[in-house]
Amino acid sequence: MNIPTRRRWIRLGFLTCFSAGIAFAQPAQPTIRTVAFYTVKSDRIADFLAATKEYAEAVKKGGGEGSFTLWSSLSGPREYALVNYSSKWADLDRRQREREPKLQSIDGQLTALGSRIMNTVESTRRVYYELDAELSLPLPADEPQAMARVLRTWVRPDQLGEYRALIKADVLPAMKKSGSKLFSVARVRYGGSNYEMSSVTGLDKWGDLDGEAPMVRAMGGRATYDKFVARLRPMITRSEYEMYRYLKDQSYIAPMK
Repeated sequence: MNIPTRRRWIRLGFLTCFSAGIAFAQPAQPTIRTVAFYTVKSDRIADFLAATKEYAEAVKKGGGEGSFTLWSSLSGPREYALVNYSSKWADLDRRQREREPKLQSIDGQLTALGSRIMNTVESTRRVYYELDAELSLPLPADEPQAMARVLRTWVRPDQLGEYRALIKADVLPAMKKSGSKLFSVARVRYGGSNYEMSSVTGLDKWGDLDGEAPMVRAMGGRATYDKFVARLRPMITRSEYEMYRYLKDQSYIAPMK
């Protein structure tokens, strides 16, 4: 792919999120999570943050019905993650075709802001996840916690059922007992391996990681947790943690109706 063509695709991908409308009415408990990852040019980060803040402010002023959140990576590659939710795949068709009704009057402003944002972007990729309600706590409807710890796990194809059963029996009850505000498990459907599972846990600060992990305590201590890990290890090929910080000024949480 030549450079001009690549730039056109980056522009199309970004404007799909920031010009066609992030989301329509936010579903109470969605089934699909869309995450668009953006690498921003190193000398344009301030411009990116300024433009995305203006975009969020414009959507808020316009009374947008759909929420979206922007996160900055604290580990791994330098990137930003734009997250929104849908109740069904058909919602993605509508999102690409039209602006949500309350924002149609400011379509020109949002399109211009989308172009400004696009001009700061070096590369982009998008991943679609299917949320697994049986393995997750209900998604909170209010403001996210300050940080998110994302565990990416690649499961052996013949062990997916056993993996889900283990998470449901051991991890989910422990997360409930620990008092965690957010624990969400999703499976990659498009944009990566279908056997990659993403487990997201909310944190308030880095200091939450000091001492024994809440899940270890909730499982009854290190010995019980180590037994769980011993059962888990043969089911997976690898796993890795990533950390993200919530960018409140660049996000929009639609008011509850």
